[in-house]
Amino acid sequence: MLRYLVLTFAFLKTVSMTMMDNQELKLEAYGDDELQAALKELFSFSDFLLGMKSFLPDTLYQHIMKQKDEVETILDFQKSIIRPFLLYIKELSIKEITTSGLGQLTPGEKYLFISNHRDIVLDSAFLNMVLLKHGFETCQIAIGDNLMKHRLAELLFRVNKSYVIKREGTPRELYSYSVRVSSYLHDLISNNKDSAWIAQREGRAKDGNDFTQPGVLKMLSLSKKRDIKSHFKTLKVVPVAISYEIDPCAILKAREYLRKQADPTYKKAFQDDVDYIFQGLKGQKGRIHIAFGAPLADQLDELDKVAGDKKQLNAIVKQIDDVIHQHYRLHPINYVALDLLNQSKENEAHYSVSEFEQYKAYFEEQLQCLKPEFKEEGFRYLLGIYANPVVNYLSSQTNET
Repeated sequence: MLRYLVLTFAFLKTVSMTMMDNQELKLEAYGDDELQAALKELFSFSDFLLGMKSFLPDTLYQHIMKQKDEVETILDFQKSIIRPFLLYIKELSIKEITTSGLGQLTPGEKYLFISNHRDIVLDSAFLNMVLLKHGFETCQIAIGDNLMKHRLAELLFRVNKSYVIKREGTPRELYSYSVRVSSYLHDLISNNKDSAWIAQREGRAKDGNDFTQPGVLKMLSLSKKRDIKSHFKTLKVVPVAISYEIDPCAILKAREYLRKQADPTYKKAFQDDVDYIFQGLKGQKGRIHIAFGAPLADQLDELDKVAGDKKQLNAIVKQIDDVIHQHYRLHPINYVALDLLNQSKENEAHYSVSEFEQYKAYFEEQLQCLKPEFKEEGFRYLLGIYANPVVNYLSSQTNET
């Protein structure tokens, strides 16, 4: 969403953002009563205004500058400022956005959406836009504290209904904070206050393998008062599969993988996240599909056959993964990548000869960004980003039978 505007300054090379100190970040998203003060502070940053003006069409920039003085609630902000911004991103870099499965949900009900995670910004951004378009309320968005190093970044996330996941601290601090997050989300859903989104894993699935980390569900269970089954029924978990036909950050992910292979101690810097966000927004994405699964309810009764919390959490992990793998929207490029990876034509029924040549050329063009000595390994990784969703889909189909 507007998270992108955290970044524009880095590209302008004019940023003088103030680093946040080590004070404890507030967990909760901002409420309507905090919006006006936050907007006043946000739009007082000259670099923020310069960043917007350099990236946005003048008509959209002027629209935002006018609307910022008229919005009264967070929802107003999302409708009047965030949605027009996302529509511009759509026009700039997306062929179409489609959705399925919303008929299984009830407007007014609160849900915990758990989705695969591919793009730092757009996963939750377009999820919320789709919800808004179809008569649902937007949901609160999980954001890691690693992306809230600056006051400007914090303001941008907060006014867009972001709550904070702590990723840095001692084991005791992280556990204590996780209990707070679990209680916060349980309170939101069980008391019908708001829906929330969280990724199925910490960080993105950069290799195209969308698997839920058991630790995420363990964190969600920390506030349980009864058994695992009752707790997760109360949370009304909705698995969501978000698919991008083209991953604009694929070559960045391949490059990061190669760096880690060469240096296991390598860690991304904040600027690397900025590069990912910027490329994710401006890069071509083709078609995006957001598929909502049914809320986990009756299927959780299967937990009665499983002994122990750990095994029950793993069973829920599999239920979420199966929905995401089966509902991920596959395109010819995914099947071409798998056949190139396996040096076969096993999936040629899913693409034409011209599509095969087109995507093969596309992958080879991407590889020009890598040094010659890394191209072979980089090629396999790049193909895997697109091929793994097919492998996971086929595996989930086999498990069903």
